[in-house]
Amino acid sequence: MLDRRIIMRKYFGFIIVFLVWSISSCTTLPNGKFEKRSTVFPKNIILFIGDGMGVSHITAGKIIKGVLNLESFRYSGLLTTHSQNAFITDSAAAATAMATGYKTDNGAISVSSEKEPLKTVAEYAEENGKSTGLVVSCSVTDATPSAFVTHVERRTQKDLIAEQIASSDIDVLFGGGWAYFVPKSVKGSKRADEKDLIAVLKKRMKVIRSVEEFQQLGIIDSVTGFFAVKHPPQAKYRKPQLPELTNKAIEILSRNKDGFFLMVEGSQIDWAAHENKQDFILNEMIDFDNAIGAGLEFAKSNSQTLVLVTADHETGGFAIHDGSVEERRISDSGFTTSEHTAAMVPIFAYGPGSSAFSGIKDNTFVGKTLIQYLHQ
Repeated sequence: MLDRRIIMRKYFGFIIVFLVWSISSCTTLPNGKFEKRSTVFPKNIILFIGDGMGVSHITAGKIIKGVLNLESFRYSGLLTTHSQNAFITDSAAAATAMATGYKTDNGAISVSSEKEPLKTVAEYAEENGKSTGLVVSCSVTDATPSAFVTHVERRTQKDLIAEQIASSDIDVLFGGGWAYFVPKSVKGSKRADEKDLIAVLKKRMKVIRSVEEFQQLGIIDSVTGFFAVKHPPQAKYRKPQLPELTNKAIEILSRNKDGFFLMVEGSQIDWAAHENKQDFILNEMIDFDNAIGAGLEFAKSNSQTLVLVTADHETGGFAIHDGSVEERRISDSGFTTSEHTAAMVPIFAYGPGSSAFSGIKDNTFVGKTLIQYLHQ
């Protein structure tokens, strides 16, 4: 009899543990029902960052475009963005939080407040045999892309940032910033020395500088594409545009059977908001959403791919006052500032591991979670 009681207790104990696990691995839907969360971790991660993009920027993009690719995302939430030493973050501190999972001071690039290097998502991915890439519509030495592959005390240290990028293990690098990679004696150079970083890059990858070279890229494992001496022009003049660069980066990186990490930044949404120019914002938002579409298209055909879309901070205090949804027109909008604000920014997630990104989180949650996924 005693043995039977012990067996029954163990049996019911197992049932209770199973039920607790089942409930904890579910998401409660608005109708009160449970939905099973995915326990599969992503092999590929694509992180889209709309620099300066707030909820109103997205609203404006939807009014003009009608239907956004962002609407295909099942999970969404909000992120707080303050830095280690400031109520309002800059791009360097915010990108560091998302790249490493740690807060730092404004202006610092993937180093702690004590100036110690902080390991990034891209570096963890490379350790795990994955390919990595950065695609931006600004100089590759700017704050957001730099935070994923470099470690410097000040974002203004462009020469040092370029040196660290050149010596990194990045596999795909698309953007501007050629001027920081060529010797001082070369016309157009922004360097203060004679270091030839193009030569360093060429030792391990193809380096291109034109749209024609980009269009002729065949099957390749690694490439750097500089499409501007410093920054590429606005979206309506930019070639190649962000969706084309995103597609090509995914095509190259996905050749790695162990997977990849790719960060894509819609860099000039921020600049448009700093200038308080609505039309500039709209053009950049549509270009960015089209790039998101390229990432989603791949993810829909590859169930092992997680796609995240978020922002480093909101810029401009942008608000829409009047317009027409039917006519896809904004007739009145305004800005509270030409600088960053403390507003929370949206985050959208699609694919394996996406349910973790719903609700209100801090921006460090992005880095911590992606690093955790890479350790699975």
